Amino acid sequence: MFQGAARGDQHLPSGVVVASFETYDQAQAAIAKVSGAEAELKGLAIVGNDLKLVERITGRLTWGKVALAGAMRGLGFGAFIGLVYMLLVPEAIASVLLFPLLGLAFGILLGVVTHSMTRRKRDYASVQQVLAARYDVVAPQQSAGRAMHIIGQRGGAAAPVAAEQPPVQQPPVQQPPVQQPPVQQPPSPPAA
Repeated sequence: MFQGAARGDQHLPSGVVVASFETYDQAQAAIAKVSGAEAELKGLAIVGNDLKLVERITGRLTWGKVALAGAMRGLGFGAFIGLVYMLLVPEAIASVLLFPLLGLAFGILLGVVTHSMTRRKRDYASVQQVLAARYDVVAPQQSAGRAMHIIGQRGGAAAPVAAEQPPVQQPPVQQPPVQQPPVQQPPSPPAA
């Protein structure tokens, strides 16, 4: 998702907004629709607008929860180091059990110390996300018309991408016959 920033692209994409969506998944589906139609994808971009940082509180942090979370992280890290050590030194099988136990102890210690330092400011667990209010699909000027036609949005209306349905045939409207007003003959001149 953030691959462009690694290459040094530090500018907003230029072009025409061909569609707007409420969710990122809808914008991705629109790009997939353009790709499925074998249209040009180069230059298309999804731009999130009106970014908001959302922090969702998942619960209260207690000493027990902090110690258990630290123990799990330390146990996993210690088991990884133990397996790597066993691959490098196969005759040291007894030390394979030592590394997870050391990781467990250090994980608990580190978790408790860290929580004691931040406990007064932050005694809850949370998850942070960056969300956008609207996601625009932007296309270069030369391919914007085709992309807009494939996606099926006109005038930037935010509508979900739906499966393409065949157009409904409407019966032709019959016009009533046009009646011509009668043509009046000019009066004939009097005979002399």
